Amino acid sequence: MDIEEKITLDKSSFRALTSETRINIMKSLGRRRKTLSELSKEFNMSVSTIKEHLDVLCSAGLAVQKDDGHKWKYYELTKNGMSILNPAGDRKITVLLGISLLAMAGLAWDMLAGFYSAGNFSAWHTALGKTGELVAASQLPVANEMPYLHILGIIIFAAVFAACLILHFRRKNKV
Repeated sequence: MDIEEKITLDKSSFRALTSETRINIMKSLGRRRKTLSELSKEFNMSVSTIKEHLDVLCSAGLAVQKDDGHKWKYYELTKNGMSILNPAGDRKITVLLGISLLAMAGLAWDMLAGFYSAGNFSAWHTALGKTGELVAASQLPVANEMPYLHILGIIIFAAVFAACLILHFRRKNKV
């Protein structure tokens, strides 16, 4: 089963995407919904010119006018319009974020459970907690008892998680 949705473009969609101004309007609407006057100020164009561009986008099914019963009417992108701007990229990043977060948590849990059940935790606690003095290294638990592969796994998944977050926020700011 194909997870990604298909983006279908008809003749009117291609016509709508031939104008740089309409593409910029779509990018602006991709950040948040806006009124005609907001778009007019943003692009330093007359309201009637922006309205013509929006009419083309609306007739192509890429944008829609929303009337919430308030004084202003807002324009926003349709699902098809949003998928043209960002074709399934956020979904993939969200899946990677979730998997790496779960993997980090699982590795940390496994590491701490193994560390605690092996008696290492109580040995560290006993050596450092009772006297409050510095303890000789020979009195601490042996270094090779530390689960280095778990620590390495947590570091790797933390790096993947951080990279996905950076990519996610760069995409949001780029649109």
